Amino acid sequence: MEPSYHTGDHVMTFNWIVPKAGDAVVFQKQGTFYIKRVAESKRGYFFVNGDNKQMSSRMGSIKFSQIVGKVILKY
Repeated sequence: MEPSYHTGDHVMTFNWIVPKAGDAVVFQKQGTFYIKRVAESKRGYFFVNGDNKQMSSRMGSIKFSQIVGKVILKY
C-alpha cells in the first residue's frame, strides 16, 4: 500500500461499518494480514487494490468476513 502505508506502520481500525469504495481496510487472507483499498463491492464481496499500481500484488475479491476493519488512524 505504499506510499500511503509502509511495512511496520501501525493502524487503528473500526469494524462497525461496511466499508465502501475508497476506504482502506485491514483483512486476513490465508493467515496473513493485509492493508488494501476497496475498489468496489458486489454481493458481499469486496474487490481490493493497493495504492501503488506498479508494486501492488493482486488480491482479487475478499469476503466481508475476512475484513478486520476500516483503517481510521495510522501511527
